[in-house]
Amino acid sequence: MSAAVAVLALLAGACADGDDGAGRLSRPVPLTTSTAPVSPSTSSTSTTSPSPTSTTSAATQVVLGPDGLGLVAFGDRADQVVVELTGVLGPPSDDRPLGSCPSGEVERLVEFAELAVSFGGSGDGEGTSRLVAWDVGPPSGALPPLTTAEGVGVGTTVAELRRAYGDRVDIGAVDPFGPGFEIQVPVPGRLTGTLSGTGANDTVATLAGGAATCAE
Repeated sequence: MSAAVAVLALLAGACADGDDGAGRLSRPVPLTTSTAPVSPSTSSTSTTSPSPTSTTSAATQVVLGPDGLGLVAFGDRADQVVVELTGVLGPPSDDRPLGSCPSGEVERLVEFAELAVSFGGSGDGEGTSRLVAWDVGPPSGALPPLTTAEGVGVGTTVAELRRAYGDRVDIGAVDPFGPGFEIQVPVPGRLTGTLSGTGANDTVATLAGGAATCAE
């Protein structure tokens, strides 16, 4: 099962349980091997893995942040975001609509290997889908290491996480998929993640920014 499938399952479960819209989407620790489905817009049976045009360019331009991904920000139009990310990461490995919660905030999920970006909000009167959240799972080898401006990424130790953020990091935050953490950032930004454990040598398992809801 791919990381995207895990996200979809969580969204579907939230709607089935009658979520009031207050819940947030959190990515479970994905499997390190996956077979991503082909984009609905293609008829081929094969998948295309992202091929970074420049490792240095991608690593410096795609910055995991509480307000977006460096070269794109939350609120940017979906078509703009996909074009910008494709320019440095290569074409998406998956691009699908989310039909399990048609009236929810999240309407579309686009994956660039371990980086998934969520779009929604077309029901705001403008009819334009915009970037609302991102999350990163275990490295696939298809992308260069993606990190925050402070150098934190998947695989960073808890000790390094504490050094990077000091008293702004809350270790042990409640997460349904294991130990978690949350970084104190200016509102309305959000930066969270999951951990392999809470010991100094345990590591960051996933990172996420923004918020994705499944409303009735």
